[in-house]
Amino acid sequence: MDARVDKILAYVKGERDRLVEEVRKLLRMPSVSATGEGIEDTASYLAEWIRERLGGQATLLRYSGHPIVYGRVKGSGEARVVFYNMYDVQPPEPLEYWDSPPFEARIVGDRIIARGAYNTKAGLMSMLLGLEAYQKLYGDLPVTVTIVFEGEEELGSPSMPRFVEDKGGELKGSEMVYFAFPSERVPGKPAIVLGNKGIVFLELRSRVSKYDVHSSFSRGLYNPAAVLARIISHLIDPLEGPRLPWLEEKTVTPTEEDLRYLEDIMEAYPAEDLLELYGVHRPRLGGREWYIAVYFKPTVNVDGFQSGHTGPGTKTITPAEAVAKIDFRLVPNIEPEDVIEGVKELIRRLGLEGLVEVGVHDAYTWSKTSPRSKAVERARRAYQAMGVRPYIVPMIPGSAPSYLFTRKLGIPMIDTAPGHGGRAHAPNEYITVESIPSMTAYTAILVDTFMED
Repeated sequence: MDARVDKILAYVKGERDRLVEEVRKLLRMPSVSATGEGIEDTASYLAEWIRERLGGQATLLRYSGHPIVYGRVKGSGEARVVFYNMYDVQPPEPLEYWDSPPFEARIVGDRIIARGAYNTKAGLMSMLLGLEAYQKLYGDLPVTVTIVFEGEEELGSPSMPRFVEDKGGELKGSEMVYFAFPSERVPGKPAIVLGNKGIVFLELRSRVSKYDVHSSFSRGLYNPAAVLARIISHLIDPLEGPRLPWLEEKTVTPTEEDLRYLEDIMEAYPAEDLLELYGVHRPRLGGREWYIAVYFKPTVNVDGFQSGHTGPGTKTITPAEAVAKIDFRLVPNIEPEDVIEGVKELIRRLGLEGLVEVGVHDAYTWSKTSPRSKAVERARRAYQAMGVRPYIVPMIPGSAPSYLFTRKLGIPMIDTAPGHGGRAHAPNEYITVESIPSMTAYTAILVDTFMED
């Protein structure tokens, strides 16, 4: 494998500038799922790229939302893998905080600045470029690659469950799902991510009158802000944190196996870097306790609260309505229905059932791949061939629809690639220029591990 890896690395080094421009071309194409801007053009471009550049099959599948790019590049071996990624991005606003236009993909120093650079169009294009590099060097792929690029990940992936119902039979039996993203939060320390938390996003709404009422009558009225504040106070304490006994009693993580990789998490994802990035001056937890709570325990978070008069000056009213946006993150052995029913039961127990409406938005479950799976072993070997030590991260605190592959179809999934970026969903999102050839080479080397079977 060493000689083959050397050939891949030499090819990528020689093609570096072209590879970077290929990624920049995709980044210049807006693909904002919230508004639909550029979605159709980007999906069509990727499907055509797969057909023309890889000699594969590709089509656009529609399930009432944005299209899923579904393709296949036939290999010479019997093994099959799935390459998953997302081509949609968040809106770029506020535009005034960008140092360069969000869809210009300008190179500033050692970085490409663009919406989608880190999350995750650069990773997507690097996957394709890695396949192309392998074909140019060695002809047929040793494995058949099924490509699934969705355009609604930033909307909660509403089309993906229907896609899996439709095409699950074609995907089952694949050895692994590979999702390429620049995994080096600390440059030089790539992570192999094996899972993520699930999510339930709720909107609690309390409306007690048609209009705001003069506050002199407040003694005889329900205050909707107080109604929702009472519920929130039973879900989360500002000092103690989450109050989720009906979830905590079901929690099974961290397992002994999870704790074996706690040092990997601490090295690859140091809390102090994250806190500095966001300007957090006083975290609630620290040390090992912070990592165990953040990575392995269920959470509840108040995303927003709105009610009544918040403008300048005084306005003495009892608000007509209050709205709270709340998200929960789920760990193994906890399902979305546990959260939804738990919140409704809390509202009933507090005697507030007739005063609150519960709206459910995002609701999908957790995902986890065993670190002993063959997919993880391949990922390690690819890094070792590049002379890099990977760090195993059993779960990340964020959420993604990975469960559709791991739990619905039984396919192990790895999220990884060498490379560094940041500011996802924020102005001046970036990826380092050198991440592009690194992710391209890693993809080709990962494919080459199938030659050894």
